Amino acid sequence: MKLKDDKGNLKIIAIIAIIVIIIIVGIIIINTKKDKVVEIKNKEPYDYFILYSADENVGVIDKSGNVLIQPKYTDIYIPNQSKDVFFCYKDNEYSILNGKGKDIFTDFSSVLPITISDGTLEMEKEVLSYEENGKYGLVDYSGKKITEAIYDSVASLSNKPGCIEVKKDNLYGVLDSKGNVIIDIKYNSVRGDGYCSEKDEYLKTGYIISEKTNSGIIYGYIDYKGKTLISPKYESISRSLEYDNEDIYLVVMENGKKGVVKNKKIIIKPKYQSINYYNVSKIFIVNRNGKYGFFDNDGNQILKPEYESYTVAGNYISVTQNESMILYDLHGNIINTNTYKSILETGNPSYFITQDENGYYSIISKDVQIGDKYTNISYAFGNFFIFTNEEGLSGLLNVYTGIEIEPKYDYIILLDGANVLEARTGENVDIYSENIEKVLSMENGVVESITNDYIAVYSDDDLEYIDKNGKIVENTQVYKDLKLYSYKADDGKWGFKDASGKIVVNCKYDRVTELNEYGFAGIYQEGKWGVIDSSGNVIVVPTYEIESYYSPSFIGEYLIESSDDIHVVEIEK
Repeated sequence: MKLKDDKGNLKIIAIIAIIVIIIIVGIIIINTKKDKVVEIKNKEPYDYFILYSADENVGVIDKSGNVLIQPKYTDIYIPNQSKDVFFCYKDNEYSILNGKGKDIFTDFSSVLPITISDGTLEMEKEVLSYEENGKYGLVDYSGKKITEAIYDSVASLSNKPGCIEVKKDNLYGVLDSKGNVIIDIKYNSVRGDGYCSEKDEYLKTGYIISEKTNSGIIYGYIDYKGKTLISPKYESISRSLEYDNEDIYLVVMENGKKGVVKNKKIIIKPKYQSINYYNVSKIFIVNRNGKYGFFDNDGNQILKPEYESYTVAGNYISVTQNESMILYDLHGNIINTNTYKSILETGNPSYFITQDENGYYSIISKDVQIGDKYTNISYAFGNFFIFTNEEGLSGLLNVYTGIEIEPKYDYIILLDGANVLEARTGENVDIYSENIEKVLSMENGVVESITNDYIAVYSDDDLEYIDKNGKIVENTQVYKDLKLYSYKADDGKWGFKDASGKIVVNCKYDRVTELNEYGFAGIYQEGKWGVIDSSGNVIVVPTYEIESYYSPSFIGEYLIESSDDIHVVEIEK
């Protein structure tokens, strides 16, 4: 059998009354025996997946590859991939089914998912909406009513998933997923302030509220604990997002002019046409009458608003005045008056990258200026910068000790989230650690981040793992809880061993993958792929011809195929 791409678009999921279009993105899974395709949205170990047939009908499978709902529907949506609640559409009608294919929510006339209004097209994971006598309420995934149907509308709160905006008598308030009132239903509008950190996600997102008065709409602010910091009085409010600070900075407008409030205190008076906050440098850029000035985040003025243009790069501010460029530090001290076409910040606030009028790049700090007709420079980590010379070759330099890697590569990139460099010449890859030590070389190597802490480098013949500092590690360190681990014998053949080193699957394959989070691994022999489970049992003998840049991953008989576009995979026998 051979898998072959069909670039026809999959049908768009439409959820009646609430969802107009949901664009399916991400990962597709294919059943090569039964002409099926499974679609998942990311690499989380979900319990349930949408199953697409070659004729574009859809069903559902579980994480073991068992078909729960046969592919006979036009569209299916799973709001929460850990809940067996499936919205199944066919012929302009829909049913809500569980994992046994039985109708659920039969006591309700209408139940629908709630779209998260943050641009991701995800759904609320804890609650659904239901309709009763033209009013709406909340119900959980088990079918238990959370609220009575007393609201004119329910929706996910803008910029704060997990909170539900409710409307009653043309006024708005906010409930949590348990139905508790967070914001009383008395405002003209309520929305999240846009704060979302990696650590807390939306937990500390506050609320921008508004009231309607005879003179117009006025705005106030309530913090994430429900405490009113500013009663509605301003013409507009927006939050400046300081992610590593408990203080709340709000840009407010009064009488057509903008200022800044820190918590409850005005630190920059409202007298500017615009104010922008630069989070990296922790400064406010103000504009008055077309001239720019700068304040720190305590409201202290750094530079008066008298400059025609500016660039902020880390610990430096470059301004233009009377066609002259002046470089200041964040305390308002002059660094130099050189002229640059552009100044770019780096990940190290001590350095920035400049480009001159001839297009050449340099590295600048308070004490150092490095330039040698580089056609490109990018920051790596520490004191290291990747550069490209006039011959188009890339190398690495240290701002203090000079060139560390000679310019001999087609390109060098910093691996995402790691102090590791990937250097390529053609299809061959070299990997450098954070100590700029070449730790491995591989012909036709593929570099893939597989967890938050580890990276795989592999080809048709080899497989190595490295940590985020570039140290080579064993697969037993990368995957600590697997029943089986890939193993390569001296003759180049692959099999599997357990954590103790005992061979469980004999080394007879040309290539294998590790067990994935669902307990399946790929086995490759004579140009074809098959599947084994975590006990070493062969689920599918190597019969699938799969052309893939990355190693394939499976759920039972199904192939997980990453794809940037929506397409159907059909079978050629």
